[in-house]
Amino acid sequence: MGSTLNRRNSLITVMNALFYVIMALVGLAVGALTGITGGSGVIVVVPFLLYTGLDFPSSVGSSLLVDLITSSVVVYQYFRHGNVNWRFAITMGAGAVIGAWAGARISVSLPQRLLIYGFFAFSFIMAAEFLMRAVKNVMVRINKLRIRERYAYIIAMTASLGVGLITGTLGASGGMMFFMLSMLLFSADVRLMIGTATLSMMLSATSGAASYALLGRIDIADSTIIGLVSLISGFLFASYAHRLSQRAINAFLSVVFLLMGTVTLLKVI
Repeated sequence: MGSTLNRRNSLITVMNALFYVIMALVGLAVGALTGITGGSGVIVVVPFLLYTGLDFPSSVGSSLLVDLITSSVVVYQYFRHGNVNWRFAITMGAGAVIGAWAGARISVSLPQRLLIYGFFAFSFIMAAEFLMRAVKNVMVRINKLRIRERYAYIIAMTASLGVGLITGTLGASGGMMFFMLSMLLFSADVRLMIGTATLSMMLSATSGAASYALLGRIDIADSTIIGLVSLISGFLFASYAHRLSQRAINAFLSVVFLLMGTVTLLKVI
């Protein structure tokens, strides 16, 4: 009897250790994703936390806290190299702060299955977009709409309200969406766009995380562990982001979005 109990305790210990190893790997992936592309770690964190038993709103709230932690050090790295435009970032982030606050309150009142389907649809659309870019080797074109700068700021702030709503409901802090928005509206170097978009994402994540925290929908322990690992990996990957080609980044993003969207959908099938 004692031997059986000891084996069970040993198995529990091993399973607990394995859980923390997986959590650390999630943090590593989040740091890589944000450091290289300026994108949100939601596509990795939310599916993982759903499988640990958290509901969708709590998974989103926890993911936003991880984004806040990770993006802070990534912004620092890009800022060190002169690749952050504060005016662009604050303009895009201002509307998102309001939208994220409202989105968090919408999220907790919607059916969880509907939110998961929405998360999958968002993931699939983003996967298709980046796959097309990878296959065609599409290079980033600057200021596609060729709008005058003063009007571009107004459009950016208005559009960021929608980005904030997505942040609050689905947990996507909008790094890639801010990047695409700046690509359409502003004339800037690609690295500057990534750094600027990451700062806008940090503002959006701060608002969303604060809102979910007030609603009691953040797992502090899990967020802290994943966030600390992603803090370190984000710092390192942001340092070496310039070594990757645009095609490699696009292909990487396409696979990640498709895989994590599918994993999330399987949760409700």
